[in-house]
Formats: sequence, structure tokens, C-alpha cells
Amino acid sequence: MKKFLKITAAIFLLLLIFFVGLFKYRQYNANQISVPKEATAIIKISMDEIYKSLAMNMLLNAEYYLKSDTNKKIDISTRNFKHGLKIPASVYFYTIKDQPETALFSRFEINQFNDFETFIKNKLGFKILKKQNGITFAGSELGNVIVCYDLSNVAVVVSGDARNFDSALMNVLKENNFQKIGSKFKSLKESTHHIAYFDAENSVTTDFNNGEININADFANHFLIPAAKPNHRKFSKESTAIAWLNADFVKSPNKKIRLKNSILERDSLLKYYKGYLDFEWTNTTTQTDSIITYEYNDDFEKTEKVALQKRSVPNLMLNIKAEKNLLIKYLNEKQVVNLDSGTMSKTVFPLYKVFVGGNQNQLQLTTNKNNKIDTTQIPANEFFSLNVDFVKLNSSMNIPGLTQRLKLFKHLEVKGTSMTTEQIQLRGKVTLNNVQVNALYQILKDF
Repeated sequence: MKKFLKITAAIFLLLLIFFVGLFKYRQYNANQISVPKEATAIIKISMDEIYKSLAMNMLLNAEYYLKSDTNKKIDISTRNFKHGLKIPASVYFYTIKDQPETALFSRFEINQFNDFETFIKNKLGFKILKKQNGITFAGSELGNVIVCYDLSNVAVVVSGDARNFDSALMNVLKENNFQKIGSKFKSLKESTHHIAYFDAENSVTTDFNNGEININADFANHFLIPAAKPNHRKFSKESTAIAWLNADFVKSPNKKIRLKNSILERDSLLKYYKGYLDFEWTNTTTQTDSIITYEYNDDFEKTEKVALQKRSVPNLMLNIKAEKNLLIKYLNEKQVVNLDSGTMSKTVFPLYKVFVGGNQNQLQLTTNKNNKIDTTQIPANEFFSLNVDFVKLNSSMNIPGLTQRLKLFKHLEVKGTSMTTEQIQLRGKVTLNNVQVNALYQILKDF
């Protein structure tokens, strides 16, 4: 028996060493990737790190993963369908100088050319755009995803808008003006986060753990002046969503804010703003709307008929510390609010009736005219905070499709702290209702 256990332990140890070595080798090869010299930002998706997290979670929650589900089947592995690509340990996307900021480029090696062409035509629905000198261009119906490939490699761009990327894709395919990831993106190269984004000044990482998603970000701060000693007002324990910011905004001449038929000067708004604002959503409230219809009387004259209709709307409240009278006067001049009716213009916010209130030092915009706030001040370490209770959110609204998706989630929390005068840090966590199973698996399974 002892001999059997020793042999089993030895085999397990050898397998462990083999897989650790394999992952290390794959990661080493993936990190030898070349990127454009003029890359302005890079996104790294650590495929092997994601696989390892899922594999460990499957071992610890085998019963959940082995449950038969005839209605839904999930393919979380790239090996479960024939795409013809060689997927490395880490996949890199990058933005390039003089290209749109929303355009993400990447390059992959083709393992099976026929499988790849079948995949993009039949599975993705791409159309062949043109062929020249052994190179093929194909794209999505909307034109926002374009691929350029030969027999060995494929360059791809995913963009927020459709435009001609032929020249840029050719350079990516041929690796023209490329270099190994150097000191500029050294932190990204060494990162083991599931998804990581780096540019010259900012970084964002995302990890899918058991029952939660962790998001960390470090940003260069050119637009906020956080309070030296932050605080916020006391909020209701029944709130669905809460957000507050204790910071001033850096002045920026000639910046304008467009709201439907109104144009606001940013610095004019900041002149009255006094360094604090918050938003609170607490359950629902009832509003009465006037519904106007037209009927013909006995003399065949068109007459107006007004009916009152009650409806349930979110109980929303936005509080802004400001010189209220001067700010209201400015907003009235710009037709954002109407002082006669005491409401926000319907052209600016048509969804609900928004009442204008507050006191001399505070502007309040709310869907419930009788809302009152607790002015008790609570000190905090962070200058910004966002909290969303998805359980309450789902119970207070019903949006087909979205409500069902949000049932996975329990809570969102984001906190912002000032590291230096030029850097801010955001730490966020999304908690799911099932805290045992990997968050990425749950999301993919549900969608």
C-alpha cells in the first residue's frame, strides 16, 4: 500500500512539474512577441492564467461543473471548435499612433489554413473583400472587424468605426517597423493578471476569481483636485445605488458641454461648483403625468382632452454643493431648467420629471419633490465611491434581457484614492451571487 501511494505521489509530482514547465515555456514564448514601435497602448489577455484559474476552480467545485445541462453548453476552451489559429499563452492587442484610439490590432499564427478560412466565412460571417499577391482581406458586415492574412499569419483590427485599415493591417501582418516589448511595457510583459491594459501613463488590470471580479486601475490625474480630507453625507441604508465625489475639477478653457438644444461652458459651471456632488437611487417613487389626446365633438371640432396618469419611476436624487442661486440662473438662461415650473427641461432629460430644489449652498435635482437628505458628514479615506446593489436594482426595474443578465450579480463597489497630486487609484470589485464558482465561467455560461 505504501509503495502504491509513493508511486501515485511520484506520478502526481511529475505531472505537476510537467504542466508547470509547459505553462512556463508557453508564457516565455508568448512574451517574445513583437509589437509596433509606435504602439501607444497594449492589452494583454493571459489565456493560460485564465485556464489555470478555471482548472483549479473546477477541481474544487467538481459537482457544479459536472451537472448535466441540456439547455446550455459552454465552450470556454479555444480547442473546442476549429478556428485554425495557434493561440499562445497570452494574446496581445495594441493601439497604434496615427490610427483611431478605438482601433485594436493584433496578429496570430495560422495552424490550419482551411479551418481558418471556413471559420471566418461560416462562423463569423466575414465577406472576402479582395485578394492581392497572396494576401486576402475579409471583414464583418458592419465593417468594424477586418482581417488580412496569408497562408501563415493573420492580422486583425477591431474598431469602433469602419474605415480603411489596409495599410496598417499590411504592416502588422508583415511586422514592419516592429520591435520586442521593451522597457516601455515591461510591467505588462511580467503581468500575470487575466486582462491587463498599459499605456504611457495609465494601467488597468482585471481578474476573474471565485464569485468575484477584481478591477484595479492607476491613472494619471490631469482633471481632478481631490479633497485633502474627503468626506461624504450619510446615505440611506435602503439605497439601490450610491455615488459621491469630493473633488474639484481642473479648469479647462473653451471646453463645452452639449445637452440636446443647450451648450454649457464648462468653466462657467465650475465657477459655481464647490467641490462635492453625490447621486443616490432609493427604491421608486410615483409621478403623475398629463396625457393629452384629441377628440371630435358633436360639431366635428377637434378638442383637447387631458388625462392624469400615475406611474412608478426610480427615486433619483443628485446633490451638488454649489452657489445655487447663481447656478440655477445660469442653467435657466441655457434652458436646462425652467424656474417657472421648478423642473428640468424635458428636452434635456425626457425620461422622468426632475424637480429643482436644495438650499443656498446646494442644488438638488430629484424625481421626488419631497426628498430630504441627511446632512451628517462622514470622513473617508477615498475621494470617490460607487456602490450598486444589484439585488435591489433587479427588484426595482424590469428591462427585458438586461434584468435576467443582472441576476448573476450581487454588488459593485468602486473606490478612488489620490496617490499623489498627479496620480489616482481606483479599486473595484463585482461580487456575484454564487461565490464558489469562477466569475468568468458564470458569465460565459449565462450569456
